[in-house]
Amino acid sequence: MAKMKPRRGGASNSDHTTALNQEKLITEMTKAKRLGRDDVYVEAFKQLCRAAGRGQDDPLDAAFAPVMMALEHVFADKAGESRRLSRTKQTLSRYGIVHTLGELALKSKASDGFIKLLEFGVADMTAEMLILKHRDRFDDEVILAAEDRLREFGALEHGS
Repeated sequence: MAKMKPRRGGASNSDHTTALNQEKLITEMTKAKRLGRDDVYVEAFKQLCRAAGRGQDDPLDAAFAPVMMALEHVFADKAGESRRLSRTKQTLSRYGIVHTLGELALKSKASDGFIKLLEFGVADMTAEMLILKHRDRFDDEVILAAEDRLREFGALEHGS
């Protein structure tokens, strides 16, 4: 039996497996959409987005990477073309994740991304929900703003 030489450069087996899984999820999403199975579509979509956060050291960064992917997808889904969220990415690189999420929550008006994610049925992927899941990283003012926004849109039970 011949020994296999280790790969040099290029994609790892793990990267290849991830790409195959992503292709399967995209196929599943396409089938679900064609069959009108929104529940299956959204679940496959969430799994696809979660893959975007793998490999991040910071749990908050790992949680936000799928949100960015989700936003790009929902904007593309509506417009038929990709929207790269350059302003949000710029803020992220300049000021970091905590500042960026806090800025989104403190805006007087809900962002287009927040609205689109709610319309898409993934309120758990909003910046506001991430703030509540990682509340130890945010000021009280930001936490309250996130709670208020989620309540205002019916995405958070009163008293939560």
